[in-house]
Amino acid sequence: MGMAASQARWLALTARKTNVEYEGQQVNQARTALAMKSANTFNELLALEVPTAPSTQDFTTLEYTYQDGTITETVDTMSQLINDPDGYNYMIKHYHYADVFTGIENRLTNPQVVMGTAGTTSVVRRSDIKKTSENEYTIQGSTATVYDPTVKAQYDALQKILENYPDIAKSTDTLYTYMGSDGSRHFINQSSLEGTGDVVSYYVAKNIPEYVGNCTVTRLNPTDVNQKASYEQICRDWPTSSFAKSGAGNIYTWEFQGERRYACLEDLVKTSQSGPDQATPSENQDKLLYYVAKDVNTRIENEQKAIVDINEQGRIQSIRYEDSSAVYAVSTNTKTDTNAYEDAMNQYHYDMEVYEKRIQDINAKTEKIQEQDRTLELRLRQLDTEQEALQTEMEAVQKVIQKNIESTFKTFES
Repeated sequence: MGMAASQARWLALTARKTNVEYEGQQVNQARTALAMKSANTFNELLALEVPTAPSTQDFTTLEYTYQDGTITETVDTMSQLINDPDGYNYMIKHYHYADVFTGIENRLTNPQVVMGTAGTTSVVRRSDIKKTSENEYTIQGSTATVYDPTVKAQYDALQKILENYPDIAKSTDTLYTYMGSDGSRHFINQSSLEGTGDVVSYYVAKNIPEYVGNCTVTRLNPTDVNQKASYEQICRDWPTSSFAKSGAGNIYTWEFQGERRYACLEDLVKTSQSGPDQATPSENQDKLLYYVAKDVNTRIENEQKAIVDINEQGRIQSIRYEDSSAVYAVSTNTKTDTNAYEDAMNQYHYDMEVYEKRIQDINAKTEKIQEQDRTLELRLRQLDTEQEALQTEMEAVQKVIQKNIESTFKTFES
């Protein structure tokens, strides 16, 4: 091999060896980065907390109860009294459940309120009735005449009224009619005109609720004991509502699946006019505000001073309250909040699934890091082998160069 060729080969081998060493450094740096990632995943694994299954003991409490007649009273809380002048040693809050007649407010979706005309009544003050001559009257300034069934307008109006007040037809009393200030035709019996005090007139009113869905709507009947009690209870429980402010004369009622419901005229009219398409006004109406009155199982609480006798186990044996001489024997029961325990157990199962998923993710991440590290380690071994081969070849070339130098320079030696 010539001097020039040997030098060229030497330079090529040197360059290749430098590249191999540089690539080896890069592989080592990559393995160092992987080692840091592996340490981070290990720390992430150490930071995980294993979920703990709930115990029923955590949701079990002592419950003290006693019988007061037919009522079961339960002690809710008790706080100790210090130096009470009357000798009571605890302030006790206790409760029981009882059915309480309650007015309830509801909103009915898709009520389908249908309005129409119907017979109704109004009150005429005695001062608005004037007798002008024998059997002749003026009512609220309008002349009253004897009802004439041959006049179609009078006949049709009375027939509509009779649908709601059929007893009018049974009376033999002379019926008078007049035009009210609202333009509607009114009817009054002569005996009422001749009597004393305010009187009732009958007329056909427009915009009267007829149906809510398929249920027939009627005016509240104040003589019905149940309707009267329901109306009064609703007014007591909702005193500022439009229902309470409307007055009994503007309350309507209907029955749905055995439940009697109530609504005021104002809310019924408002709902009936809320349909976006007035060609079909009962479709897509706003929710109807209505009320019911029924027994609701209610928690009734009371707080009183008491003399409490506690046994050696720290449990209540008896209670005597400040407003009674009765001493109540107390029963101790353990009560487990099953719903809360089941909720906690469901949460535990969910947390375990999350925990196991995190473990799986960390294991998968670690396996991937290890696979990458094995690949880099294999590449590093290949580079080591290549570097050893290059070093061996460079040593051989070095010997050739050395021989060339010796043979060349020996020519000039004496």
